[in-house]
Amino acid sequence: VGVSFHVGSGCTDPETFVQAISDARCVFDMGAELGFNMYLL
Repeated sequence: VGVSFHVGSGCTDPETFVQAISDARCVFDMGAELGFNMYLL
């Protein structure tokens, strides 16, 4: 089980990527709490 994200093809702000990965980490943590084996980003 994994998570995907899209920041937009024209995104040039590195902080946007940092925030997207941070948000994905939160989703990974929630999935793990529910018993899912989160392994794909």
